[in-house]
Amino acid sequence: MNWRKSLTFKFVAGFVIIISPLIIFLYYNNHYAISVVREQVSGANRNLLADYVKQVDKQMKEINNYLNLVNDREPDVNLLNFMEYGTDDYMLTKQKIFTRFQVDLGYFQVIDTIFLYNIKDKDIVLNTRSDYYLNEKVIADYIEANPKDDEMQKIGSWQLIKVGDETAFLKLIRNNNLVVGCWIKANTVAEPLKFLDVENSGGGAALMSLDGEVASGTKLTEQQIAMAAKMPEPQEKPYQSVTDYKNELSYLLVAIPATMVPIKYVVLIPEASMLKNLPFFRLAIYMIPLGGLLILSFYFIFVRKVLLTPMKKLIRGMQRITRGDWDVQLEPDNTTEFAFVIRTFNNMVGEISNLKIDIYEQQLLTKEAEFKHLQVQIKPHFYLNTLNIITSLAATKQYDVIQKMARYLAEYFRFNITTSRRTVTVEAEIKHIQNYLEIQKLRFPGKLTYEINLPDELGHCSILPLTIQTLVENSIIHGFMNRRELFMIKIEVREVMLVKDGVEAKTIWVQVKDNGVGFKPEILDKLRMNRWHEHAGEEGHLGLQNVLLRLQMRYGDRAQLVFSNDVADKGAIVQIAIPAIYVEDEAEMNDDIPDIGR
Repeated sequence: MNWRKSLTFKFVAGFVIIISPLIIFLYYNNHYAISVVREQVSGANRNLLADYVKQVDKQMKEINNYLNLVNDREPDVNLLNFMEYGTDDYMLTKQKIFTRFQVDLGYFQVIDTIFLYNIKDKDIVLNTRSDYYLNEKVIADYIEANPKDDEMQKIGSWQLIKVGDETAFLKLIRNNNLVVGCWIKANTVAEPLKFLDVENSGGGAALMSLDGEVASGTKLTEQQIAMAAKMPEPQEKPYQSVTDYKNELSYLLVAIPATMVPIKYVVLIPEASMLKNLPFFRLAIYMIPLGGLLILSFYFIFVRKVLLTPMKKLIRGMQRITRGDWDVQLEPDNTTEFAFVIRTFNNMVGEISNLKIDIYEQQLLTKEAEFKHLQVQIKPHFYLNTLNIITSLAATKQYDVIQKMARYLAEYFRFNITTSRRTVTVEAEIKHIQNYLEIQKLRFPGKLTYEINLPDELGHCSILPLTIQTLVENSIIHGFMNRRELFMIKIEVREVMLVKDGVEAKTIWVQVKDNGVGFKPEILDKLRMNRWHEHAGEEGHLGLQNVLLRLQMRYGDRAQLVFSNDVADKGAIVQIAIPAIYVEDEAEMNDDIPDIGR
């Protein structure tokens, strides 16, 4: 017996619920206070960090616009494309561009280096705040290694590069043989993060690439950097609690990704500096639940004596009933409430035995009604569409086609009207399907064909009516629509020997195969796992569920419905397996089974 479902567990759980509101309140209040402190501190730092990230992104957008303006509208840059390298005009134009870069570098304080590189002549115009020759080599090496880098053409596409021992954010725009660009050092961007004032308390801030590498100078330790690198994105909360188990320290981790460059801004805040004023609440977390458990232990001994012991006696009586012992009678109890329950229990034991027989008979009637309801479900839109086509054919005076359509439709109606029988022969079901497919061929001339393989000796086997027809109709609904090539349906009926519970039995195996679009992988998985309810509302899937329910009600676990896709023809395959019962055997079975309304 599952102890979680026992009365003992439920009474103890109920008692805990009754006496523990105070414990839960204090416990929650403590956690709430800690959570508020965490959210306030992390929220304040996140807001400050977010504002700063927006400012940096805004500056990068302005730099993007500036570089595009230089590339598109700066006459000296455009002229340099057509000048011969080394001429006086070329050198004068370079000087003008250098002067322009010098002025622009003073305007954009965050930029470290602005340059214009001539790929053809391997010449460069460079203005920088740092090492000129190092920067010149970095630019030349990068562009020569990536001469056709499409990333440099994307608006807002900043890349990370190494400039000596430092990381920088690089932006390039190519104009024929010229590449205009600039970079910003990560340390320049990270320097203002000191305003968060977290380094003095053992924390720190840093810029990190998306693969977890530090891109700026930082006071974070290697362990802290490793914790920050594991932070998932996106975050559900404005912070994440992380723990340094080696040093037994906890931190609040706040991170905001940049939009213009593949980095994130990370801030690590020690929890000890935030929660140092909450010692009482931290102690209460451990002491209050301990006291509650002690009180609960004493009270449980009392409850067990006056309440749980009589309950166990009642439970043992119920367990005997579940084993089929209907002669059980419980001894009376001194408690008024239990005396009433036991007396009622003893009376119900006798009544349940009689009720079981009535319920079983009612279930048989219900199953039979469900079977008949499922058997007669049809889709009237098929008839309406066919009648509309006959009307259109009459308007064009195609009388021979109208005669064929009317004859097939009459046979189709006749079969549906006569399906009040429990079963039909496979031969009759196939004939009904042929009428259905011939109507479809007239509706879609030259676009549909079919092939039926039914051995003569299997034609007299019995099958539930409208079983194969439902599979064929589902194939046309889902596989034939919006197709240009010829749609083929193949129906094959054969007899096989299957082993069930160690016994070999003859089985009729029906396969409906088409060359349509097949089942979608997600739908095929759900059909194989019998998750019908997720697609029961879709056209065709209700019919498949109908077929399965009818087969299970008639044949139980001896019936199978198998779904797959044809890898070669990319179509759907649906297979049905039912016991091989011939007409004579079926008549004997029906004599033993009551048929309501027959």
